[in-house]
Amino acid sequence: MSFARKNHHVTQKETPATTEFDALFQQYWPRICAVLTRLVGDPAEAEDLALDVFLRLYQAPPSDQSNPGGWLYRVATHLGLNALRARRRRGQYEQQAGQLEELHSQDWDPPAAMEQAQDRQLARRALARMKPRSSQVLILRYSGLSYAEVADAVGVSRASIGTLLARAEREFEEEFSSLNQAPGGSDASD
Repeated sequence: MSFARKNHHVTQKETPATTEFDALFQQYWPRICAVLTRLVGDPAEAEDLALDVFLRLYQAPPSDQSNPGGWLYRVATHLGLNALRARRRRGQYEQQAGQLEELHSQDWDPPAAMEQAQDRQLARRALARMKPRSSQVLILRYSGLSYAEVADAVGVSRASIGTLLARAEREFEEEFSSLNQAPGGSDASD
C-alpha cells in the first residue's frame, strides 16, 4: 500500500495504489469526519484534520497494512486530541457544535442551549486532560465504533477493551466533575 508519487504533479492515470487510496478515502471519510467533529466540535476544523489524516495515509501509509481503518482512527484521534490541547494551551475555548441547529430550531431554549454548550466545552476540556489512550477509547466508542473496531484502532486485544473503556469512563467522570466543581465551571489552572 504505497500511495506516494515520485513526482508531485497530478496525472489522470490511475494506478492500483491510487485506486486503493480512493477506496479507503470513500470508505472511511464520513466516519473519520464524524469522530473528529465530535472531538473538536467544529465541522470545518474536523474536515481540515480529516484531510491531514488522509494526507498522512497517502504520504506515509502504515507499515502494517492489515488494518488501515484502525490506523486511520488512531491518527484521527491523535490529531484531534492535539488540536484540543493546542486550543487549551492558547486559552481559547470556543464552542460551535450544534449552535446553528439550535438557532434554527423552533423550540430553541436559550438557557438550555447555553447549559448544553457549557457541558460540551467542559467535556472537551476533560478529554484533553485525560490520558491520550483513555480519551481515544471514549471518543471512538461514543462515535459509534464497536468494541472490536475500538480495540483495532487503539491497538489492544479485543478482550481488554471493556476494562479500558470502564477505566476511561471513570477518568472522564473525575475530570469532568473536577472541572464542573471549580468556580464558574472552569479550572483555575487552565
